[in-house]
Amino acid sequence: MTEHMSEEWSVVVIRATLGGDETQGLQEAVVVQGPEDEARRVYADQVAVAADNGYHQVRLSHAGEEVDSWPPATGWTS
Repeated sequence: MTEHMSEEWSVVVIRATLGGDETQGLQEAVVVQGPEDEARRVYADQVAVAADNGYHQVRLSHAGEEVDSWPPATGWTS
């Protein structure tokens, strides 16, 4: 089973560890690991509630590579 794990899709949410204060650190939580259709559905659900839940970021990944993320990149660089 672990040999197929790298081919799985996953959704990770990232939020501040202490009451929305990002200076105190961020915490990652895997919401789902599984097939693409399930991961994309969960990703859409998590993005829909991300602002209300205080998420810093939501990531959709496949085989360890980021496929999509919220908030979307603005295209601006520093």
